[in-house]
Amino acid sequence: MAIILGFVVPMAGALPARAASTIGDPFAPSDTTDEASYRKTIRDGVAEYDAGHFEEARSLFRRAHETNPNARTFRGIGMASFELRDYIAAWRYLSVALQDKRKPLSPAQRKDVQDLLDRSRMFLDVYTVRVVPRTARLTVDGRAPEFEPDGTLLFGFGAHTITASAPGMATHTESMNVRGGARKELLLSLEPAPVLGAHPADAAPPVTVMKAAPPPRASNTAAKAWLWSSAGAAVVAAGAGAYWIKQASELSSCRNPASSDLRCTTEGTLSTERNVAIGITLGTGAAALTMALIAILTWKSGPPPAQHGSGLACIASPSGITCGETF
Repeated sequence: MAIILGFVVPMAGALPARAASTIGDPFAPSDTTDEASYRKTIRDGVAEYDAGHFEEARSLFRRAHETNPNARTFRGIGMASFELRDYIAAWRYLSVALQDKRKPLSPAQRKDVQDLLDRSRMFLDVYTVRVVPRTARLTVDGRAPEFEPDGTLLFGFGAHTITASAPGMATHTESMNVRGGARKELLLSLEPAPVLGAHPADAAPPVTVMKAAPPPRASNTAAKAWLWSSAGAAVVAAGAGAYWIKQASELSSCRNPASSDLRCTTEGTLSTERNVAIGITLGTGAAALTMALIAILTWKSGPPPAQHGSGLACIASPSGITCGETF
């Protein structure tokens, strides 16, 4: 003889936490084609449920469901789960019980299941979770999450942790405290993992100490050129002076010969050459002194003078020295 589970007692009872005080007669007129083992398992499950042994009842209802799954076995598992305060399982099994067409629930049973389903919903939070990137791996309390058909996640009472991770990205963890009855959205956006040895984005940049550049060394190129020119002019003056002395000595001998019989015929030439030597000696000597003075005045032994301020500036040239005040 076949039987089917029929829960006919409404969801009410003396204890607030209980869905019903008893589960009622498990059989219905259509229970004529079920196997004897299924019938016995259902009877035992109802007995355990009525005795308040909900863990045992749920186990028996699951065994019956494995033998002959239908809307009424879903209902029995959901009711036992509710009494065990496993509200997520209660929500899932009771929802399927309303939809399953195998041994469908009677109108009274459907009403009881809907009422119990509404009560279960008040003890859950429903989350719509979005993850960026979409390929990130999610875990809830360290385990792979079980999504509902509409893509949401159910959370029972208490504290929970949801974690998103992806290769090359920093792990994102969110903690939540579920109080029930809420529907929320959660966005988990992962950021690139920091590179080892790189400075964090929020860290202060490294301080770079800039050393002041040393003041430019004084350039004496022009002064050296004047000094070398002065030396060259001095050498020319010395040579001209020696030639001047030589020609003057020969002119003196020409004018005063040692013997009255000797007559000098080169006095004019010697006189001209002596005069030229005198001019060269005096000219190059004066030029040598002038260029030496210019070298001394333009020689720089320290940093260049400041660009601002006032002072006396002198410019030396072969023709003289010109001084003026700068502002």
